[in-house]
Amino acid sequence: MSYKIQETFEWFEQFNKIDIKIKGETKEFNIELENKNLPHLLGLQYINSTKNDVVMLKGRRLHNYIKFNKLSDEEILEKIKNNSPSMEESVKSRIETFQEFMENIEKSYILEKTYLNTTIKSNYLIVQSKGEEFLHLGVKQNQIASFDIIPKKDSWLETYFSRDDIKYFQNSKIIEEVKGLYKYNDEKERFETFTFNDKRIEKTKEVEDFTIPKKTKGNNKSKER
Repeated sequence: MSYKIQETFEWFEQFNKIDIKIKGETKEFNIELENKNLPHLLGLQYINSTKNDVVMLKGRRLHNYIKFNKLSDEEILEKIKNNSPSMEESVKSRIETFQEFMENIEKSYILEKTYLNTTIKSNYLIVQSKGEEFLHLGVKQNQIASFDIIPKKDSWLETYFSRDDIKYFQNSKIIEEVKGLYKYNDEKERFETFTFNDKRIEKTKEVEDFTIPKKTKGNNKSKER
């Protein structure tokens, strides 16, 4: 049995209720990290056998169900195979890559989500390339009425998925390097440099080449949401 999901839950626990800021050249996202959002990012909502909101496991209930029942990856993927078979491979990819993506988020690029024929609500994507795949972290940014709240929270992480094409951002008018990642220090009332990778504190950021191919594959194995 493998327990990558449980390990990811345990790793993410240290960031619960932390306010972070992701900055590009012109774009900036202020986000509160919460354990309850992690299952959806990993696609674990597809274990549900019903669309009834009353009985469907989601958010904190889904997180606690998986955590406290100590479900293995195999048990979770079996439920997904039975209830949402088309999503099994997508969820596998999310499980395998999510932590590494977050640990290297400083090497990502910010783009607009320009594909409209989708249920994804995100208006921006934070993208990394991994081999022939593009890893997408969807960010929904809202206009906030008041700037009196510090730190302000104008964005939230909606989804995470992998594709082997650029359909979701191919018409983006922006492509910005992630220039900084920061965590809000409540005691000092200020943002400080932050990383998801506690094994690595870089003095200088290694910038990887990120290119958008002119031609993309027509056959895509991955699923959104």
